[in-house]
Amino acid sequence: MTQAHKMAPPDIPRSAWPLHPNWPAHALLVQSHANFRLVSARLKTEVRSPRTVPAAARLFRRWMYAMSNHEHYEESKLYPYLEKRWGVSMLGLVEGHEGLHSQRAEVFAAFDALDAQDALDPKAEERARVRIRGAIDGYDARLLAHLDLEEQTVVPLLLELSPTEFADYTLLPVHTLLAKLDWPAEQITKG
Repeated sequence: MTQAHKMAPPDIPRSAWPLHPNWPAHALLVQSHANFRLVSARLKTEVRSPRTVPAAARLFRRWMYAMSNHEHYEESKLYPYLEKRWGVSMLGLVEGHEGLHSQRAEVFAAFDALDAQDALDPKAEERARVRIRGAIDGYDARLLAHLDLEEQTVVPLLLELSPTEFADYTLLPVHTLLAKLDWPAEQITKG
């Protein structure tokens, strides 16, 4: 799709998403984000009890592996496709990932600092636990802001894809999708 064929990005309010005819095909993204919010809330609770901090550290490490895969998918396929398809910048979303990575590093450092504490120094151990709580709270705040921005940016764009275009998006590799956007508009809609 050449520059002349680009359409203005849709402006669909969140309250209208479930009513949109294409919603069932796109609800997975929002549902996965709901799960991210639940995991983050659970971590905030678990790091407040010394008894559950080790479980929180394990959960956070496993979750970050999954989040890295999720972010890679977004940055390597979702964002480039939507950016070219709609002519909308995804820079703020990529920067959101960068902020999450920075905060993730702080969380890892805080867990590592607790592991390195001498169990005989209760004040140092408490300082390490306070650092963990602050790092997790910071990650949660960044995550919630990023997810809100991502949903407000991405979901309306996905909802406005035709069923054929969404099927192509789902099945085709990104290089094919991006090349296909340079085809004349009538070829894109016919697939």
